[in-house]
Amino acid sequence: MKRNTVLFIVFLFCAIQTKAHESKRYNDILNQSIQSNPRLENSTLYFKEGTKSTVWNYSPNEIIQLQSAPIQLNEYSETNGGIMLWIYNEKPQNDSIVFQFLDDNNFPNYEFSFQLQSKGWRACWIGFQHMKGEKKNKRISAIQLIAPKKEGRLFFDRLTFPLHKINDRTTPDMQMPYNNSMSYRDLWHWCRVWQWEQFDYAIPVTSNFNCDQLNLVKKRLDAYARERVKPKNKQSLIATIDAAFKKYKEINITRSGVGFTGAPLVAPDELNRSNQEITWSDIEEMILGFSLDVIYNQSDESLNKFFEVFEYAIDQGMAYGSGMGTNHHYGYQVRDIYHSAWLLRNEIQKHPLENEIRDMLSFWAALQETRQPYQEGRDELLDSWHTLLIPKTIAALLQKTEEEQNRALVSLSKWVSTSLVYTPGTIGGIKVDGTGFHHGGFYPAYSSGALGMVGQYIGLTNDTEYSLNPDNIKVFKKAIETKRNYSNLHEWGLGIGGRHPFTGKMTSDDIASFAHLANYYFSIDKPTAQQLAADYIRLEQNNTKEKLDFIQKGITEAKAPQGFFVLNYGSAGIYRIKNAMVTLKGYNRDVWGAEIYRRDNRFGRYQSYGSVQIFNSEDIVTRKSSGFVEEGWDWNKIPGTTAIQLPLALLNSPLPGTTMAHSQENYSGTSSLLGKQGLFSMKLMERNLKNFTPDFKANKSVFCFDNRLICIGTDIENSNTNYNTITTLFQTAAQPITQTENIKEKEYLKDGYGNFYKVIKGDFEILVQNQKSQHNKTLKETEGRFASAWINHGKAPSASSYEYIVLIEPNKKELKRASKSYTVIQANNIAHILYDKYSKTTAYSVFEEYQSTRTFINKISRETMVLHTNPKNKTITISVCDPNLNISEKTYTTKEPSRKIRKEIVLQGKWQLKEAQKEINIMGIDKNGNTTVEVYCKDGQPQEFELIQL
Repeated sequence: MKRNTVLFIVFLFCAIQTKAHESKRYNDILNQSIQSNPRLENSTLYFKEGTKSTVWNYSPNEIIQLQSAPIQLNEYSETNGGIMLWIYNEKPQNDSIVFQFLDDNNFPNYEFSFQLQSKGWRACWIGFQHMKGEKKNKRISAIQLIAPKKEGRLFFDRLTFPLHKINDRTTPDMQMPYNNSMSYRDLWHWCRVWQWEQFDYAIPVTSNFNCDQLNLVKKRLDAYARERVKPKNKQSLIATIDAAFKKYKEINITRSGVGFTGAPLVAPDELNRSNQEITWSDIEEMILGFSLDVIYNQSDESLNKFFEVFEYAIDQGMAYGSGMGTNHHYGYQVRDIYHSAWLLRNEIQKHPLENEIRDMLSFWAALQETRQPYQEGRDELLDSWHTLLIPKTIAALLQKTEEEQNRALVSLSKWVSTSLVYTPGTIGGIKVDGTGFHHGGFYPAYSSGALGMVGQYIGLTNDTEYSLNPDNIKVFKKAIETKRNYSNLHEWGLGIGGRHPFTGKMTSDDIASFAHLANYYFSIDKPTAQQLAADYIRLEQNNTKEKLDFIQKGITEAKAPQGFFVLNYGSAGIYRIKNAMVTLKGYNRDVWGAEIYRRDNRFGRYQSYGSVQIFNSEDIVTRKSSGFVEEGWDWNKIPGTTAIQLPLALLNSPLPGTTMAHSQENYSGTSSLLGKQGLFSMKLMERNLKNFTPDFKANKSVFCFDNRLICIGTDIENSNTNYNTITTLFQTAAQPITQTENIKEKEYLKDGYGNFYKVIKGDFEILVQNQKSQHNKTLKETEGRFASAWINHGKAPSASSYEYIVLIEPNKKELKRASKSYTVIQANNIAHILYDKYSKTTAYSVFEEYQSTRTFINKISRETMVLHTNPKNKTITISVCDPNLNISEKTYTTKEPSRKIRKEIVLQGKWQLKEAQKEINIMGIDKNGNTTVEVYCKDGQPQEFELIQL
């Protein structure tokens, strides 16, 4: 091998000794070295930063050595450090450039190769831990580059070395397929596009398919895409087109060499707007604007620019086989590129760039993942459904031949079908209770767009051979109906709001999913179709074609959901009575309490401290119409919660990154009986984090009967002597005429929205005042007038307790009899037990093992919820639940499934099961004539069964 060693540069940097060392950008030093290195030049032909790059005119197998002051890697710098640069290659070749990091003996302990199979700019980001080599000697004295086998030239720019912290999600791609083993984690689906590119299609190309059905899907997709990019009006169209031309001018795309110069296109993690750099959203903005100009104005100029922007993006690295350093979350910034490409597909098919554009769109849509069915355990499905399902569909239908389009669409439908399963543990997807999971938790905001896109796909493929599997559609139906249940009308409560406490609602796509499902079911299950259509009529506020079609079929608007819905994958419950909705929320070891970011939901710590939030009965229910607005909101007073009243500076996010605190207690969640009555219980405790009070604990329960909520708290204690601990009854935006004296009406408190509160035990306070607060994202000061009421437990409470009743929009008769409607049998650290006289239901929230002869049930295992009816005609219905998901692995997300938990109850009298049930066993009858029942709980779901007295 020819070895023409050239002194390339002397690096003047300090040794990497600590995690605090700085990264160095060496473009300036590269420029200074050119005069002494004839093989190196400044070049303005291509650049990825500023106006020039460094070009290396290399001979075959030439070696350039980069001398440096010695670097001694330590554990931190080897794990986190690395190198970043961009390389421009003019001629694709089946070869590579090799980077070697040499010790004092010129031995390469660390090395990697960079493939040169593509033309254009490609990112070269890699950490020391992902490089190859023996890595025994941690000392780096020099760096050398080994050229390919044939002479040529390469351009280098944006070189940074050494990095003190390389991006965790550096993306393996065609250039460095082995880069970043961590990206193969299921969680980081964005970074797996090259891994999936290695998949082969599970099915062959065939000509045996129905072309008419394929064309029907295309026709529907055409209508869908047109609607997505359709301007609101002429002014909006002009503004979108003008924005594209303005952006194009700013970027200054200019042909140069075999490529372009212009504003550098980089990933958002690398983006510096002050240097006139751009990212994917800028490409989307131009592609959309130019496509609309073509569609609406038949502009030849915009058509030319449409293709020029595509070519520029590909040359800049947004291309097949390129990861652009890190590509995570790109799906949110490219959707209109796909809509536009589909609408101009005929023009693309005639263009010389057809293959490059098709390959780029297929690769970035991650269509390659769908060559195989969904791989069980794949995490973060909601992101993929939300941002890339329609791009995948478009990419499938942009394949070159109809036969290839058919195979791609069949494979995509199989992938979507097989992804619609109940996923285990805390990974993303749909859980058995219908909750949508993202970021390891129940996350309505993320599931909205995701479920909406699956609904759209069902609509696109309905009544064709590409329709989804019926069993998998049932899973989707469960998810979308669960969303209906926890939304009133379209919005949900603070407790389940994730990091968006005052925003988030069902999208138009979510609502449209009911219509798509109804149309799917009309041919196979008419009653189900009619119910879904009725739900759609209720949820859709506009007179859409689908709504009018359903009404013409004689379908009338559905009533609001009724009853109690158990959502223990979110440690939550939803209670629906008439048109009102109550959201109950806790947290435990497997369910985080709140997602708090540095700039999102900063003050949301108490969202899951036993919150009880009521959305009222209105024709169109919103947070605002129920009294919940952010302006002036006191983040310490979330209704139902027991919380220490902290200044916002102490309530603010305690960690520099994300706070998603789990409890150290397992017992928190809900149960129901006959789908009507319900119970929420939790062992509340705080974590040992900055500005928290780790010995803060309480036992809390909420019993839900008819329009009555009986709220009980015991064993409330903590050592915080600086701030009061309170249990908030309500906090609502005060009505304009509300005065302090109007809040209290006889023995009841009114929240101003039709709900009444009666405190049975505890000292309460009421207040109507203008409140100043801060916005959860911006910290901007906010102000509003609120009415609030709370029970004060004082500072550092010990064994404090409370009891109060909430009546949801009661009449006078209900108000009069409310306090006599139930009996508290027990309320202490062992159990909260209540008998409701009107529903004749007894409910037990058992914190520690319960034993007593005073009640029908003599014994109940610890941390168990039991509800039962009164014996009637010698029969009784019992519900047993442990809300603990009992997942073995306690990590951010896990595929470990929920495990069974054995529960035991002992009943007075001799009983047998009315019907055999798999997880229910009669263990025997003791000498006293009492019956022992064994119950196995799983997934936090209640086990409900009937017994017959012997």
